[in-house]
Amino acid sequence: MIQRLTLLFLFFSSLGLSAAEPVNKMCPVTPEEPAESWYTTEYKGKTIGFCCKKCVRKFNADPEAYLANLDMQAASHGETAVMASDDTERDHGQNQAIEDASSHADQDAGGHDHATDHGSTDDTKSSHWLALLGNFHVLTVHLPIALLPIAGLLEAMSLFFKSEKWRFAARLNFIAGASMAILAAVLGWIAASQSSYSGELADILTWHRWLGVSVASIAAIGLLALLLANFKSPRALNVYRSLAFILIVLVPVAAHLGGTLIYGKNYPF
Repeated sequence: MIQRLTLLFLFFSSLGLSAAEPVNKMCPVTPEEPAESWYTTEYKGKTIGFCCKKCVRKFNADPEAYLANLDMQAASHGETAVMASDDTERDHGQNQAIEDASSHADQDAGGHDHATDHGSTDDTKSSHWLALLGNFHVLTVHLPIALLPIAGLLEAMSLFFKSEKWRFAARLNFIAGASMAILAAVLGWIAASQSSYSGELADILTWHRWLGVSVASIAAIGLLALLLANFKSPRALNVYRSLAFILIVLVPVAAHLGGTLIYGKNYPF
């Protein structure tokens, strides 16, 4: 057992060491904060580091506004990297980027709170409350991420070992996880409506939203099937079990896409 754990540790450690290092030392959104290697995103073929996940969101919403803040000296090679794609973009966009970066820096001069939400771009009261409500998506989504796959695994083990205790635990986890999945999907849709992503991340957001809705819908149907199974319906029981097994795979995929939106394309490695 110890040997297996050691091999797993070495395997995942090697994956972590292979991750690309950020080309910048300081956060482009909050220049006074050092960039961390686990908060990154890809931009024009470069790995950009940030001080927190909120700054990743803000950069993804408007990358050009922060290019002037980037320290382009690569941490591992001590060489200067160039972010502009060509001379034309540099000539026409450099002045605007510097002005935008200065404006953002002035706005953040009062202090940087890593707990604040940088995803909303609308300053109206209604948008503020929607953004605040959407923030609870992160709080609620962790329960279904954990409980639904566990429920499916416990249901499979209860069938294999014919254990009534594991069957009870599986269904308790499924009920709790499915209920939270429905709530998380609603809050996630609100959060997505208050966020701004461009390029490939916009496509990832679309996949994440619809996969999240799919998880919530499948979980809701599973709840109904489980309720009918209590009335001695073998077909309903089979439907519930099939859906529970599907969620073992579907939930981690949806969760991975959500993590990519926050932590960058290199997530989780």
